[in-house]
Amino acid sequence: MFHLFKKKEKIKRELPPGTIRKEFHFEGNVQNIGFRFEIQSHSKPLGITGYAKNNDDGTVTAELQGSEKNINKVITDLQNVDRIQIDFISEKEIPLDYYENDFYILY
Repeated sequence: MFHLFKKKEKIKRELPPGTIRKEFHFEGNVQNIGFRFEIQSHSKPLGITGYAKNNDDGTVTAELQGSEKNINKVITDLQNVDRIQIDFISEKEIPLDYYENDFYILY
């Protein structure tokens, strides 16, 4: 009858060759200092998609999707921000998300 709210269709994107997706878990002084925004500000200009979110235990989880070179650049750049103190990073490769088209901060 009424179609006031159309459901957005997700469109599967074709990803560039060599695209990977990694999940990172950051420990250290990574909350309440703008860490998630730093991840976003370093990722977006490189075309990296994904998200960053705070965890209840004081850590941050982020998923980054793009070229391995660009993902590594983001991680290196984060380690060089003075107010950020990363004590430990774990990473694992995870399946690609063909529907994602931006980098988000999750709350």
